Amino acid sequence: MPSNFVCGTSLCTACGACADSCPFDALVMRETADGPIPMVIADRCKSCGRCHSVCPTLNLINLRKPLKTYAAWSCNQDDIERSSSGGMASALSRMIIEQGGVVFGSTSCEGEARCIAVMDDAGLERLRGSKYVYSSPNGSFKKVRELLAKRQTVLFVSTPCQVAALRSFLGGKEEGLLCADLICHGTPSMSFLKEHLDSAVQKTWDSFSFRGFRDFRLCAYEGARLVYDKPCFEDEYFSAFEAGIIHRNVCYECPYARNERSGDLTLGDFWGLDKESLHSTPPGKVSLVLANTRKGINALETLPASVVLEEREFCEADNEKQTNLHSPSPQTKDRFRFIAAYEKSGFNAAVRKTFAWRRFRLRVVKHKLISIFRK
Repeated sequence: MPSNFVCGTSLCTACGACADSCPFDALVMRETADGPIPMVIADRCKSCGRCHSVCPTLNLINLRKPLKTYAAWSCNQDDIERSSSGGMASALSRMIIEQGGVVFGSTSCEGEARCIAVMDDAGLERLRGSKYVYSSPNGSFKKVRELLAKRQTVLFVSTPCQVAALRSFLGGKEEGLLCADLICHGTPSMSFLKEHLDSAVQKTWDSFSFRGFRDFRLCAYEGARLVYDKPCFEDEYFSAFEAGIIHRNVCYECPYARNERSGDLTLGDFWGLDKESLHSTPPGKVSLVLANTRKGINALETLPASVVLEEREFCEADNEKQTNLHSPSPQTKDRFRFIAAYEKSGFNAAVRKTFAWRRFRLRVVKHKLISIFRK
């Protein structure tokens, strides 16, 4: 009889490659306390081994050291105002769409984060902003394979584990594919965010945002209407995410939080950059871009003149503020304190029992007092 799991619950990133690869629909994603896990339906499984052969945890793909490092930003006004960082994901996506290609990325809709395919500017707008939560692949690997078989150009933007999963799923058949992995802090279960917003909003909500136009604020929306808005350090979920205490267990041993990368490109905020050393003055935030393959370099060279790329030394990027470029988020005592309290009290109460929450509240009080004295 086959095992109920492909790679084991403690190692699984819920990338979904196994479920997308199964020719018998014998794998389904089941929600657990740690987030979704692919479960084998025993009476459908034929023990063909396909799921094991594509699992990136069981078959670690070749990772690449960056060839070039850039400080980068888009001068497009919408990118400046609405992107989480310097707008590089949007600039790359727009270029692919203008070439007639398809972009895969994460959106927030129907109360969850999920990967979708977009082919126009309206669709591109749905991909803006960071989603600090697990995002469902949603069958995207099979869709990518179908498009590549039709000689369609595809850009896939996601976490390093999901980029690795796609490459493993494709088995080397990557002609026409450009992958961009994100410098990832961790992927908490969507059930945490849902429980928090259901309690905090006390109204119907269907989408959310953390970064972009309303930067470093957790916002929830019902359609286009804003129904919840809190600064990051005043919101239980955002605070817990920043403190690194609510990720999936596997995130604390992430094999992709390192210099070697799974994508052709790596995108993130350029934390720790000395902006005064830049040759040009950015109009807003600055992205870190790592070109890890010749394909990635070629894509950057094709970007329009409205995108600024300044080459830097990799050591500038791999600094103490860019933790997840060289190591996973640490599993602290607060993590265990949160888990123990969550089982008894629920999400918001568990966050409030951590030292991280107390530090954040003291920070908020301090800032409010400073504001009062300055008036």
